[in-house]
Amino acid sequence: MPVIYLNERRHLTKEQKEMAKVALENEVNEIMADLEIMEEELDKTAMFGELDLRGIASEYLKQRVKKNTDGSYDEELLKRVYRWYFQE
Repeated sequence: MPVIYLNERRHLTKEQKEMAKVALENEVNEIMADLEIMEEELDKTAMFGELDLRGIASEYLKQRVKKNTDGSYDEELLKRVYRWYFQE
């Protein structure tokens, strides 16, 4: 897959936004699945059996992941994700 270089001041193209969106959603899904596995293991302990890691992560995401009024992701967030996964 070709990487499209991103100028600091330019807006993301539609393709770049889609690539960043897919990367962001994949990351969140992978982490949530990993946290579920960790919760299952913690449920086997006396002290950490009720630790809600996915709930904590969800609250964190509510604060960290900005969305526009139409439900789309904030472009600055998408730029950050795009740069992280598709380094220039």
